[in-house]
Amino acid sequence: MARQAMPVQSGKVIDYANAGAGVIKVGDVVPLVSLCGVAEVDIAVGEEGAVALYGVWEVAAETGTAFAVGDKLYWNATDKKATKTSAGNVYLGIATAPKASAGAVARVRIGC
Repeated sequence: MARQAMPVQSGKVIDYANAGAGVIKVGDVVPLVSLCGVAEVDIAVGEEGAVALYGVWEVAAETGTAFAVGDKLYWNATDKKATKTSAGNVYLGIATAPKASAGAVARVRIGC
């Protein structure tokens, strides 16, 4: 019987083609329809570069809302911040540390 699938990558990092209008900078959150990754290198328009789909990252977060460990977080691409609001945003991952309401940085595990 022929193989139905062939391994290509581990899946922790993918090659991502930047079809946008601007350079994706190393450390930028990259929304990918139903999940987010983090750029591991600068990716020029029309070029490919490494985007991590796994790991724990510190990201900018909305203030005015506390996060608890295990909360689902979403990426607001307009404000470029993590939020607990799912509507209109892309799933980012799970909070791995508490964040006070006044906090502006969240720790999030992507790839889960």
